Amino acid sequence: MNTVDEARQVLEQLVPQLQAEGYTVYLEPSRHLLPPFMEGYTPDAIALRQDKNLAIEVIVEGPSSKANEDRLKHRFERRKDWELRLYYVRPAGRREGLPAMAEKTIDSSIESLEGLISSGQISAAILIAWATFEALGRSLSPEKFAQPQTPARLIEVLAADGTVTPSEADLLRKLANSRNRLIHGTLNEKIDPADLTKFVAILRTLRQNTQITA
Repeated sequence: MNTVDEARQVLEQLVPQLQAEGYTVYLEPSRHLLPPFMEGYTPDAIALRQDKNLAIEVIVEGPSSKANEDRLKHRFERRKDWELRLYYVRPAGRREGLPAMAEKTIDSSIESLEGLISSGQISAAILIAWATFEALGRSLSPEKFAQPQTPARLIEVLAADGTVTPSEADLLRKLANSRNRLIHGTLNEKIDPADLTKFVAILRTLRQNTQITA
């Protein structure tokens, strides 16, 4: 995965946390969403809330990163209605792999999904389901999934090696599209709870596979 893809992953992983804090999040925001003081600058994402707005920027670590950081901080230093949040991505060759999650952490995540689905918290459920799917993929193939993954790559790699069946892969592609639309601001995305229940069943099967391969 290249640095651009990893920067995108950083942003997408922030979305559910910010939404839980009451923000409406826009990745790659259009110009009409930005205030006049951002003229000539478009942040990687913005998060809007009645009491506070966030500008989010992912900076690739390197010789120019400190200058970029200083320039951005100067732009926001007198703003009381906007806060700048910076995140950093290491270039290829300098990144450490993500750690595998403990079995009990994955089990707890799977259990929480059923409660979210039954209580109608479908948007939260699909985001946690994808996080759990990636954690399980990393447990099964740490060498393939050491770095953050896109849903599409997770599906294709696990389908190619037979870890998920063709019909499961089709369902996952459908849910990946819904997940992407939701993360990119389609807050009224319709997701069938029955599809999410099937997703949970796939997660449970993958969890069994991690026990077999341990």
